[in-house]
Amino acid sequence: MGATLVLTEEEALEVLAFLVSAARTQLTEAAEYAPLRMLTAAGRLAELMGPRASAETRAFLAGPLRAMPDAALRSANPAAYADQLDRVCAALARHLVTHFGLDRGAP
Repeated sequence: MGATLVLTEEEALEVLAFLVSAARTQLTEAAEYAPLRMLTAAGRLAELMGPRASAETRAFLAGPLRAMPDAALRSANPAAYADQLDRVCAALARHLVTHFGLDRGAP
C-alpha cells in the first residue's frame, strides 16, 4: 500500500497551530475543555484530509466522527457523551486495523 498525502503543508500547519495553542490554553482553562479541543482538532483534520483520503477513510470521517455530538450533550449527559466517544474510538480502531492490513494476519 503506497502512502497517500492527505494534507498540504499549509493545512498541516493550521492543525499544528491549533494543537499547540490549545495545549497552552489548557494550562489555565478548566480540564473539561481538553476533550472538546481535541475533538475540534480532529474535526478540522477530518475536513482537511477528506477530499484526498481513500474512500474507506472518507466513509469513516463522514460517519462515526462526524456523528459525534456537540459539547451540549457532554454537559447534559456526560455518560452518553463518553459512550458515543467510545463508539467513535472503536470505529476508528476497526478502520485502522483494516486500513493497515492488520486483519490479514502475519505471513
